[in-house]
Amino acid sequence: MKKLDLQNGGLKAKFILHIEKLVFGLAIVLVAAFIYFGTQQETIKTKPDELTSAAKQAQENIAKSTWAEVEEDRWTMPEYQAAAARASKPIPLNPYEMPVSLEIRHKESVERRSDPDLLAAESLEARGGFAPLATISPQQRMGGPGAGYGGREDAMSPGGGYGEYAGGSDASGYGGYGGYGSEMGMGQTNPDAPPVLTQEQRIALGPVQTNAGTEIKGTYFVAVTALVPLKKQLDLYNDVFKDRANFVEARDYPRYVHFSIQRREQNADGSWSEWGPNPPINVNQERLIANTRWGFRPDEVIPPEYADPVLTFPIPPVLLFDPAKWARHSEVPKYEPRDMMGGSEMDMAMEQPDPLMTPEISDAPGALPLTPGMGVGGMEGGYASPGGYGNSGGGYGNYPGGGMMNGGRMTAPEGMIIRPSGTSGGMGGMSGPGYGDGGGGYEMGGGYGAGTSMFDAEKKMFRFFDTSVSPDKTYQYRVQLWVEDPNMPQNPQQAPPARALEPTVIDRVKPERDKITQAMSANRGGGAGGYEGGMTASNQPPVHKFWRTTEFSEPSPPVRVPRSADVVPGPIDAGRMVFSRANTKQVLRPAEPSAKVVAMKWDPSEDVKALVTKEIKDVKRGSSVEYEGDLWVLDPTTYQFKKPWPIDTEEKNPEYELKTGYTVLDIRGGQDTFGRLSDEKNEKLRVPGEILVMDASGNIYVKSELEEVKTFAKFNFEKPEVKRGSNPGGMMDEMDMGSSYDGYGGGGGRGRRGRGGS
Repeated sequence: MKKLDLQNGGLKAKFILHIEKLVFGLAIVLVAAFIYFGTQQETIKTKPDELTSAAKQAQENIAKSTWAEVEEDRWTMPEYQAAAARASKPIPLNPYEMPVSLEIRHKESVERRSDPDLLAAESLEARGGFAPLATISPQQRMGGPGAGYGGREDAMSPGGGYGEYAGGSDASGYGGYGGYGSEMGMGQTNPDAPPVLTQEQRIALGPVQTNAGTEIKGTYFVAVTALVPLKKQLDLYNDVFKDRANFVEARDYPRYVHFSIQRREQNADGSWSEWGPNPPINVNQERLIANTRWGFRPDEVIPPEYADPVLTFPIPPVLLFDPAKWARHSEVPKYEPRDMMGGSEMDMAMEQPDPLMTPEISDAPGALPLTPGMGVGGMEGGYASPGGYGNSGGGYGNYPGGGMMNGGRMTAPEGMIIRPSGTSGGMGGMSGPGYGDGGGGYEMGGGYGAGTSMFDAEKKMFRFFDTSVSPDKTYQYRVQLWVEDPNMPQNPQQAPPARALEPTVIDRVKPERDKITQAMSANRGGGAGGYEGGMTASNQPPVHKFWRTTEFSEPSPPVRVPRSADVVPGPIDAGRMVFSRANTKQVLRPAEPSAKVVAMKWDPSEDVKALVTKEIKDVKRGSSVEYEGDLWVLDPTTYQFKKPWPIDTEEKNPEYELKTGYTVLDIRGGQDTFGRLSDEKNEKLRVPGEILVMDASGNIYVKSELEEVKTFAKFNFEKPEVKRGSNPGGMMDEMDMGSSYDGYGGGGGRGRRGRGGS
C-alpha cells in the first residue's frame, strides 16, 4: 500500500498541516476583542457615602406605615347583611346547563298503536272489623234542625284533668263532675262521680271528631286492600305506545278510572256461593255516601305516592278505634300525616241538595252525580279525577314542583317512578268535600293531608271498605280494575287519529267514535244528549266507553267478620300450688290461674249507642265473661261518661247486663320472673300470659296479653283504688289534703258540676 504524501500536496495538504496555528490565532483575536469591549463600558460613579445613604433611606421606607393615608382608597366597610343574603341565594344553574341535550332525539314513529295487556290487582288482603262510625243526617247536611255544632268544653280545669263538662248532647244530658275530688275540692271520694280519662287514654282516643248533630252507627265491615302493579303496567304501555305514532306521555300513562269488587260467602257445609252479591256492590254509591254522609275523614295512613284518587277508597270515620290496622296493606309503609290546619270537622251549615235522593246511581266511570263542592277536575288541569280532565279545554296541565336532578334529568327515589306532567296526583289536602284540585284526590279539612307528590310508587294500593256484611260470616273478595283507554280516552279531543291506530284497534273503537259523532251532531242541532260546549264540559257523563277492564284478581284469603263483643286480656296471675306439710310432693290444691279482662260490647239502643266496657277481675277457667251491675259508659261523640239508661228513668240505679258471649277455656302465663325485677308499683314482674276463649258461635281465639296491652289500657275506665285515712270525724291530715286522684284529673281544685241537658 502506498504511503500518504503530505509534503508535496496542494492547499488541502497545507491546511491539514497548519490547522493548530489557525485555531491558536483565532483564540488570540477573541481575547483581544473581549479586552477592548471591556474597556469601553461605563464605570460605577456612585460614591460609598451615597450608597450608604440610599440603604438607610430604604430601611426607613420599610419601617414607615402609610396605611392611614391610603385606607380610604383601598378599603370600604363590607355590608354583612347584604353579603349573607347573597350567600343564601341558590346558585343559578342556567349558566352551567348544556346548550345541547345529550339525549338522542327520535323522530316520531309511523308505526301504528296497538292495545297493551292489562294487569290485575295482586296480593289481596281482607280484614274484618267492627267500629262505630260517625255519619251525617240529610237534615244536618242540608242545613236543617240539628245542623249546628254542639257546645263542648274540652278545656282543662286549673285543678288538673277535665274540671268541667258541658253535659253531653240532648240525648244524654248528664252533667259532668270536677275530677275525682268532692265538690268542696277535698280528698274525699265521690262514689257517684264518673271516671276521668287519663292522659294516655285521651292521646289514644284522639280529639273529639263529632258534633251534637252527628249520628253514630255501629258498623260491621271488611277492609279489602291490594297492590296494583303500576310500574309493570307502565312498562307494557311503553312497549306499545312510546315508540309508536302519536305518543303523548301524559295520556299514555296508566290511569285508573273505576273498579268492580265482588264477594262470595262461605256456606255452612264449607262450600262457596257464586260471586256476587246480588245486587252487586255499587262503588259509585259507596263513594257518594263517603262524600256526603261521613262525619269526618281520618288522617291518611299511607304515603301519598301509594295512594290513587280512584283506587284508594277513603277511610271511614271510625270512632274509638285506630283505623290504621284496617286501612293499610301489609306491604305498604306506614305514613305519619302532618297536623292539618282547620280541624277535621265538615262545615255543613251551607244548604246543599242531597245527591243520594236521586232515583238511581249508575256504577260506571263518570256517572257519579256532582254536587256543589264535589266538582271534578283540578286547577292544574290534566287527568285530575275520575270524572274527567281538569281543564275545561281538555289540555294537559303543567305539574308543579321539582325533583332530584342528575345530569339535568329528574331521578325518582328507589321504588318510585316519575309521574308525567298533567297526570293525577295522590290524595288532596285542602278544605271542603269533593275531589281535590290538581291532586285529583278527595279533599277534607284535617282529612287526607298527604297532599300530592311528583312520584308514583311502583305499586299503588287498592282499598275498599265493604259495609254490607254480617257478623259471624266468612267471605272472599276479588277485584277488577277499570283503566282509561289511551286509544279512546275520556276526552275525545285527546284521542289519537285513526291513521295512528292498528286496524284491530280501529274496529274496536269505531262504535264509540260513532257515539261521539252523533252526540256532537245533536249538540250542534240543539238536541238533547250532546256535549255542551263542544265535548269538553266536565259536568256531564261521557256518552262513550273510554275504559278497558282487567281480569278479576285472584280471590282474597277467607275473612271472618267478628262480633261487636270482645274480650281484652290484662294482667294474669298463675296462682299458687298448696302442698302437704307431711309430704311436700303431695299437692293439696293445684294452682288456679286467673286473669283480669276488659269485656266490651256495642249497645245499639237509642239511649246508649256506645261501646260498653267493664274490667272484670279474677276470671278463671270456665268463666263466662259477663257483668251485671252499675257502670259508666263513654259517649263516643263527646268522650264524656254517661249512664247506660235514659235520664228520665224512675229507677235510681238500674243494673246493666253486659253479656259478651265469650267463655274462658284456658289461661297460661303469669308466673313470677326470676330476679328482683319490679314495676313502677314495686310489684314483682310476671311472665306475660294468654287466654283461650270461645265466642257464642263456637269460634276459638287466643288472646295475648302482650298484643292487647295498649287496648286494655285504652278501654279500662275503672277508677283507681284510693287508700282512705282513718281520721275520726271526717278530719283530714296534711298528707290527705287534696290527694284524691291527682293523676286522673282531680287535683286539689274545686270541681264543678257540669251543665246537663242543654
